[in-house]
Amino acid sequence: MKYILALLISFCFGSLYSKIIPQTATLTNGLKVIVFQNPLLPSVNVFTKYDVGTADDPAHLVGLSHMLEHMMFKGSSKYPKGEIDSILNSCGGIFNAQTSFDTTIYTFSLPAERLETALDIEADRMENLILNEDEFLSEQKVVLEERQQRLGNHPFRSAAEIWRRSMYIAHPYGIFPIGYESHIRAYTIEALKTHYSKWYVPNNATIVVIGPYDLAYVLPMIEKQFSNISPKELPARVRISEPDREGLAMTLEQENPRAENIYISISYRVPTLVARPEAYLAMRTLESTLAGSDSRMLTKKMVKEKRLALSVSCVYTFGKDDMDFTFSLVLSPDMNVEKAEKFLFEQLHEFLKKGLVESDFDKAKQERLNLFAFAMDGEEFLMALANSVLNGFPLEAVSHYEDLLKKMTAQQVNEMLRLVLAKPPLVIARNYPKGKMPKRNYQKVLGL
Repeated sequence: MKYILALLISFCFGSLYSKIIPQTATLTNGLKVIVFQNPLLPSVNVFTKYDVGTADDPAHLVGLSHMLEHMMFKGSSKYPKGEIDSILNSCGGIFNAQTSFDTTIYTFSLPAERLETALDIEADRMENLILNEDEFLSEQKVVLEERQQRLGNHPFRSAAEIWRRSMYIAHPYGIFPIGYESHIRAYTIEALKTHYSKWYVPNNATIVVIGPYDLAYVLPMIEKQFSNISPKELPARVRISEPDREGLAMTLEQENPRAENIYISISYRVPTLVARPEAYLAMRTLESTLAGSDSRMLTKKMVKEKRLALSVSCVYTFGKDDMDFTFSLVLSPDMNVEKAEKFLFEQLHEFLKKGLVESDFDKAKQERLNLFAFAMDGEEFLMALANSVLNGFPLEAVSHYEDLLKKMTAQQVNEMLRLVLAKPPLVIARNYPKGKMPKRNYQKVLGL
């Protein structure tokens, strides 16, 4: 046997087909396999994750992982340039990819009977990618243009990058995965080949299959395609730790002629909890307890009753290393920033003293349970769950997912709020429309 087979989980989703069995196996070359079976699906989704992202790139070549993602579509020994597009167009399939700080993930969605095609493509480009100088130089221009579209033409442009660097002054999370323009221009074909050779190996990869098939059907295909690819010793990951700010809070302000409203973000450092299922789900529930809809107390008071903001939201982000929890406010140009921020902090203080609004927690919890209950009616929940697993959520906890939600208490979510607010925010960023930013002394000197 060239693999170690381990059936991990079987649990009920409480819908038309009640049973789904996430199963896992590991080939002897280290390739990990996870199968989420849904007998209702006519299509199959294949995720291939490489455990490398831009936080692992050389410091002078940030975004190299993203550049390699682009080159993975430029042809391999068996599938020359354009062949993958032709195959997918002929069967109505689609493919995509994304590079984050910590991972690079390639996705195929195609008719279930074409599963082996997707696996064959992934196996060939894992080992036999063609990295051509002319194709590289052409795609380098595409990536430069992509950066311009994403950031150069974005209303907040440099403000977003300065916010990111202010949040992470030492850690590689401080630069967006696409890198700066100077990074992109510094890439070389030799650097790409080295990066590919280092990280694109079976013992650094995980394949997830979501579709109508079980592991017994899928695994022989994967073994056929991937078992002959040799593993390699992986390089050590070197990441600079983020220093303690010792209570320092940074304020960023920009007057932006392209902004129509006032945008405020208030960001706290929080630990990565994805490997701790109870805490992770409680933190996710905190997001929607605070600002999941217009009916939540925080939004209701700020937006509907006091009209201090147009919208209130919050988001928890995580990676291999600690990231952030950010509150976002959108104000009309005539709304008062100081009053809005003051009210937000007062409300958070009240929540710390008295606890979150019980009815808001109940609604947020029920919403998550509803999503779970309808998991088998489509593929979206399974795809989200697979993404969580690929980013560190323990696969063995999936069997307890519904129980974890049902047993979650308001006290657990209150603990998450205390964790978020344990220290002052790291960064408060304000973006104003032209003429709406309060005058500062430096503006007076400049005559603005």
